[in-house]
Amino acid sequence: MDGANVKSIDAITRFKATIGSARDDLARALAEADSDIDRAQLWIEREAPAYWKRQLTLRAEEVTVCKSALYRKQVTVSAKDSKPSVVDEKKALQRAQARLAEAEDKAKACKRWATTFQREVILFKGTMSAMQTVVERDLPMAIALMNRMAEALARYAAPEPVELQSMLKALQESAESTRRTGSADAAVQMPSERDDGSAKDDAGGGGEAGGDGRVDGIGCTEDPDSDASGDGGSP
Repeated sequence: MDGANVKSIDAITRFKATIGSARDDLARALAEADSDIDRAQLWIEREAPAYWKRQLTLRAEEVTVCKSALYRKQVTVSAKDSKPSVVDEKKALQRAQARLAEAEDKAKACKRWATTFQREVILFKGTMSAMQTVVERDLPMAIALMNRMAEALARYAAPEPVELQSMLKALQESAESTRRTGSADAAVQMPSERDDGSAKDDAGGGGEAGGDGRVDGIGCTEDPDSDASGDGGSP
């Protein structure tokens, strides 16, 4: 397995900071998107239907008022027994009816868009779930991994502590002292062993000499006796 080619621990730290900044930006963008979706959903499902419901009531009342005005104008008879013009009242009634039809269309559109928007929200959140996983799990794991890498490399590259250096130096001196002491003891012991061997050899030689002397003495003792016996027995 090839070794790591790490040339700068600061590069890991800077890259970790970049990833952290990107994670914050992504998290903020996702939060803003969720906030926008919530506001739009609230408006489509609650505020817009409630607004157009009120408009339906108001515009229906406006149509009723315009119809009443037109009816009163139609039954009114002038002093000259001529009918007054009802053109303005008819135009007002037409505008009121158009406004009422618009409110009815908007109310129906709110119901339709509420269902469609709910489906689109589900699809959007399903698509963004992968990005949410990256922001909430993958990127924090990557940042934690780079933290451990940077710390491990910093410990590896840091000089040894003073106490550890002193301990190693003391151990080295103790080992050298032990080797010197062992060599001196061996040098002192070897001549002693040679002296003991020589003494043993000398002692062994003396014993043999003593044996010879003892034999010679016996011979010397026996010879004079034999000679004396011979001399005494001779005529």
